[in-house]
Formats: sequence, C-alpha cells, structure tokens
Amino acid sequence: MSTYRLYKSPNGDIVRVKMGFSWQAFFIGSLSAIVRRTWLLAAVAFIYYAGETFFNGAPTPTSRTAGVALAGVGFYAVYMLFCGVNGNRWLGDSLRRRGFTLIGEERR
Repeated sequence: MSTYRLYKSPNGDIVRVKMGFSWQAFFIGSLSAIVRRTWLLAAVAFIYYAGETFFNGAPTPTSRTAGVALAGVGFYAVYMLFCGVNGNRWLGDSLRRRGFTLIGEERR
C-alpha cells in the first residue's frame, strides 16, 4: 500500500506525489529533474556534465585510469541512490514553489 501527497494547483488540478523512494529518479537521474520541472537541479547537473566533458580529454588506458573510472561509477551509483531517495521530495518542493498547496494524503 502506497501513500501519496495530494497537491492542488491554482487552477484546481490535483497532482498526486508518492511518498518514499522514487524509482523514476533513481533510473533516470538528472533527466527526471527536467521531466518533473525542477530546473535548478537540471541546470546544476548539466553544468557538472559539461564541465567534466570539457576539462577531461581522452584518457590513456592505465591501471590508474581504470581505478578512477571505477571510482566514478561508484560515485555515480551513490548519486543515483541520492536522487531516488530525494526525488519525490524535490517534486513536492517544486510544486509548492509554483503555487500548489498541499491538501492532504491518500493511501492506495
């Protein structure tokens, strides 16, 4: 049984946001910030990815490069977990900033 928070827009539309872990944010990561209209998070992720691409040239294959790549994959996995844990909360915060009001909770 899942619990949802219900938000009402100024136009009267109801948006349901699941409480707890967000699988969409976990698997899609920063792209979910764009999909859910949390633009600040999307902008920060884009700047990070663009900086990594610009400042890091093509690596030469060494054991050190493999270790750095493995550490990068580990950090990315932690980042995806962080997005999954906080994704629904970020969506609720974004809705409130856009004028939605919390009207209650629902169990389904």
